[in-house]
Parts: sequence; C-alpha cells; structure tokens
Amino acid sequence: MIAAMLPLAVIASSEATMIDATYVGNGAYQTHRAGFSAALSWDSSASVTTYNLKLSEHNWTVNGEAMTTWCVQIFQGLTAGSTYQFDVVEAEMVPQAPPAPGPMGMTKANLLRDAAARWLGADGRVVASAGNANAAAAAFSTLLWEVTHENLGTTDIATARDRLSLDLGAFRAILTGEAATIYGKMVASLGQGGWLSADLEGWRNGTIQDQIRLVPAPGAAVLLLVGSALGRRRR
Repeated sequence: MIAAMLPLAVIASSEATMIDATYVGNGAYQTHRAGFSAALSWDSSASVTTYNLKLSEHNWTVNGEAMTTWCVQIFQGLTAGSTYQFDVVEAEMVPQAPPAPGPMGMTKANLLRDAAARWLGADGRVVASAGNANAAAAAFSTLLWEVTHENLGTTDIATARDRLSLDLGAFRAILTGEAATIYGKMVASLGQGGWLSADLEGWRNGTIQDQIRLVPAPGAAVLLLVGSALGRRRR
C-alpha cells in the first residue's frame, strides 16, 4: 500500500458524537500480571503491585454492527450484555480522568496510531501474521496500556518510544511465552521506516473503561512527517 504524508501534529476536536454500544464480551485474550502506580516517572524502579488481568480485545454491537475495540483504562470495568453510552472523540482525549492517567494527548496517540497501522487489520484485530491470536491480543493490549499509562515526560515521539519499558515506570507488566515475544516485536517496529498513522477513535465514558477503535477506511495508512520530508514508501 502507498503511504501518504501529513504533518505529525494531529489536532483533537472538542466535539463528540454519542453512540450506544452493547458489550458482547472479550475476544481473543490471555491473562498476565500488570499494575499501575500513577505517581512514578518513566524510569522509576520503585515497586508496583501487579494483578492477574485479562489483556484482550473487546467485542461490541453498535446499531447491529459488530465492532472490536481495545481498552485504554486499567482501573474500570465492563459487564458483558450491558449497553453503554459513549462519546466518540479523538484518540488524544481518552482515557478520561478520574481515575488516572487521564487523556493521553498527541504524542501517545501518535505512538498508538503507528502501532495500529502496523499491527491491526481492517477488522480492528491484531493481524494473523503476528502469531497466536490470544498471545497477540495480550501483547497489543499491553502496548496500549504501557503507552497510555506511562509518564513518558516528553512530546518527542521517538523519545517516548525509547522510554517504553514494562520493567520500569508507572505501568508494569509481566508477559510470558509468545505474548512477550510478540510484544517485543511490536515495540521494536514503532517508527521503523517512518511514523505511520491509522485512523483511531476514542470511546469515552466517565464510569466504565474507555476504549480506542481502529476506524476502517479504504485509504492507505499515512506516513507522518517528522522533521524533514520522508519520501513515499511502499509497505
């Protein structure tokens, strides 16, 4: 596919539309240990309590259409079979606070756009080539939590990428087996050959887990312009 170019800055709209979404339940998932301590800096080695958590796809129906989203908020939950009302917003505007960590902002959102462009298919699920579907879902979910919950302390996207670590900082996770291998590949891929951007939307609700969703589009992923012009490339 041909990658077009656009400026790195993505302006978040203050306007939101509302949807009613019925939560069907987890899709592909694995359970691994993860935890979050909001006050810690990205390079802190202070201990963080971890819990056995499902790292998963989330499946929904919206107006009869099946959709897959990904959670960007650890300390809230969902109930299968329940219908929730969400504001649909730019990715930069989720997760809503309280609780921590609050809206991710432009740099983190652009990291996730790059990850989604490389690793999600048109159905919003991790591409089959990543490996075992359950392990891949756990790896991608962990990457989302690491990006959204870490105190990266920078607006430079490359610096932010280099500060991602499951062993240090505010967010910690203990991945094992294939999930750990796939996670490593996902992080290593970020920004390679230029920064890509998929179309992501946020689903925001003040009392349940906020989500992000890949918006299916016929166009190609776009290559973000960082500094000097990056020539067109073919993926």
